[in-house]
Amino acid sequence: MQTAYDLVWLSGERTPDHIALVDDVTGRALSYRDLLAEIDGVAAGLQARGVRAGQRIATALPGLFDHGVLLLALQRLGAVPALLNFRLSPGEIAQLVSQGEMSGAVILDNAELAAALGEALPDGALLLSMGDFSQCRGDAAALPPAPRPDPEDPAFIFYTSGTTGLPKGVVLAHRTTEHRVLWLSTQAGIRHGNHNRALGFMPLSHAIGFYGVFLVTLAYGGTYYVMSAFDPVKAVDAVENHGITYMFAIPTLYHAMTKAHNYDPKRMQSTELVLYGGAAIDPALCAHIGNDWGGHIRHIYGTTETMCSLYNPDPVGATATMRPGFYSRIRVIRLGGGPENRVAPGEEGEMIIDTSSDMHFSGYLNRPDATAETTRDGWYWSGDIVLQEENGDVTLKGRVDDMIRTGGENVQPEEIETILDEHPGVAGCSVIGIPDAHWGQIVVGCITPGDAGLDPRDLDSHCRNSGLAGYKRPKAYVY
Repeated sequence: MQTAYDLVWLSGERTPDHIALVDDVTGRALSYRDLLAEIDGVAAGLQARGVRAGQRIATALPGLFDHGVLLLALQRLGAVPALLNFRLSPGEIAQLVSQGEMSGAVILDNAELAAALGEALPDGALLLSMGDFSQCRGDAAALPPAPRPDPEDPAFIFYTSGTTGLPKGVVLAHRTTEHRVLWLSTQAGIRHGNHNRALGFMPLSHAIGFYGVFLVTLAYGGTYYVMSAFDPVKAVDAVENHGITYMFAIPTLYHAMTKAHNYDPKRMQSTELVLYGGAAIDPALCAHIGNDWGGHIRHIYGTTETMCSLYNPDPVGATATMRPGFYSRIRVIRLGGGPENRVAPGEEGEMIIDTSSDMHFSGYLNRPDATAETTRDGWYWSGDIVLQEENGDVTLKGRVDDMIRTGGENVQPEEIETILDEHPGVAGCSVIGIPDAHWGQIVVGCITPGDAGLDPRDLDSHCRNSGLAGYKRPKAYVY
């Protein structure tokens, strides 16, 4: 079993002089040899400030150059980074730090947040701002050998937002780290070697940003180019200037790049592999990237809890279907049912994911109630509605939480939105369910009209002519 620190250390053993990290703003660059020395120096500085193995240390930072170094330094000591979204309010961050029983925190220079954390943390706990980070160095010779944790010991804590309340801390054991990295090689197609050049603009507090870009790039001996804040113009420049071969992000960011004033698909020809996840992609954007950029585009489905469970094996986004990936076993069950209540091939149901894989999480931090709610009988309830064909193909249909229940029937908003989007007078739409005394809920179309004269009767006729079942057609439209 290799820890995150081990994976980077091994790359340093193989190619010590290859460039590991580059700050795209300042141009600062570290070879693997220099990166490992920097990690040791920061680890020694943290140790001198009282950080010990097993302690949970919160980070609330954007994707800074030093953020990645800090995370690996904490791993070098055997401490457990808890990666919080720095955009949360000071009160929310302080509440999560208190609920998670953190032993310290590293934050941006923010007096309000520092004051809130001063109340939330134990007396004498580490509270380090990035303004003081350059002083957090120590004598690496004083460091003990890197600890060898038990596979079930916590390695990282990531936070995932629910529909209500504060984000939940997803505890990931050391056993998950190597498997999450290997998955991206066996299924997504990332190759080992120094030729890999990744552009990192997803936050490291997101599983895509940390595992899917930062760690996989360093574990495979590539070069990671840091963008601390996403800027589509700078991202387009970076791809061409650095010969970026690999990106993994949400579709919104790719869309923004294609709309930047300096965008030209000819500038994207160095890309070999473009992965997307976290949201649906516009088919036109997917086709454009697949056909006009330099390499393949693939869809990866996963959650913070399960990492990657489905992937698109076809290049160029040729289909919307996916297949269960390496280490993954899924079932499609009746809504509200148990693991044995499987639906027939071709029927929609909720996807549950086998938790016996080493990629899966250990539970939610100090939230046994939430863990029991989503993980039962050896399965993780994803909350996603899918359709699986006889041949194994899986198509995402929507979320259980978004399901509209009208007159005893289940209606997926995405199906109706796809049809409404095809109407030439619709610039954008969203379909929701609202309470109704007779039907339980009724379907309502929320429309951004592209035509000032758009008539709801035309929309209803459009839905009827599409073959949409009567109970699925919106009963009302809101502009």
